[in-house]
Amino acid sequence: MDEKDKLILFELLQDCRQPISKISKSVQLPQQTVNYRIKKMEEGKIIKKYTVNINYPKLSFSRHSIYLDIQGVSFIDVNEYLKKITSIEEVSCCYMLHEVSQWKLYISVWTKTIERYDEIQTKILINFKDKIKNYLSFQSVNSKTYFARILNPKKKAKIDIKGSPESVELKKEDLNLIKLLKNNSKLSTVELANKLNTTASSIMRRINSLKKRDIIERCYPIIDLKKVGFTEYTYISRIDPSYVKELENFMKLIEQDPRFIICIKAVGYVNLYYAFLVKNREELKEINEKIEQTLGKAILENHKIEVDNMVS
Repeated sequence: MDEKDKLILFELLQDCRQPISKISKSVQLPQQTVNYRIKKMEEGKIIKKYTVNINYPKLSFSRHSIYLDIQGVSFIDVNEYLKKITSIEEVSCCYMLHEVSQWKLYISVWTKTIERYDEIQTKILINFKDKIKNYLSFQSVNSKTYFARILNPKKKAKIDIKGSPESVELKKEDLNLIKLLKNNSKLSTVELANKLNTTASSIMRRINSLKKRDIIERCYPIIDLKKVGFTEYTYISRIDPSYVKELENFMKLIEQDPRFIICIKAVGYVNLYYAFLVKNREELKEINEKIEQTLGKAILENHKIEVDNMVS
């Protein structure tokens, strides 16, 4: 990885469906070179897959997070369990967490009702049965996601904002299109049209419409951050909401520091979730000191999590 690769990744994270010619102009490299570098990052698994970020609250879904502390389960067994879990339609992603973390597995679930989430949570817990030492569950209120600002601090990055659930209705054709984009958002309009038995112009209109209505927030690659030179740390915290000023200052810190990649306000035992990227332990210490100075006594409880690998 060099600086040009990082600039290319930044552009792909803003919109991986944009023409190579546009990326070429942004990074000031010939199109052939940009194309070659992207293919090399795909082959080297720096780019794991291409997917789509959906604004699920627009479709009346709420985000729920569940962390599991599991023991006595082999990596192979975990993978088998996860195949069952990730086959559940409402499960949006799943992460294996580093062994130094208190929690070993993170699962993100989007449901329209709390009853449906309870069903899914129960199914997940049953799958692991006696292997669960502890678990933690909470529901998101709103979130802001900053896609890899650190790759190009000189350029303004898109921010994906998810708020309160709405009730936008989608046609079956739109839902089928979203499913295909979730599996591979780099498919051409012609490939998508062939799979959905329609025309390329129809696909283009639908994608533009979904973007205009803020249902598709972006098409982007999932990248192996460690191969780019970063380690991702997540904190889930119980915060005293009466410390209003401290929380406001913390939100300002997140907006100003490009190392932060997401911040979620939540309800439940924990009510704040945030993640950031660092290059080394010294940088981790420095950013932690900043956070502690900003939030101070507002922090009642903290759980530090190091992300190991994304499963789905």
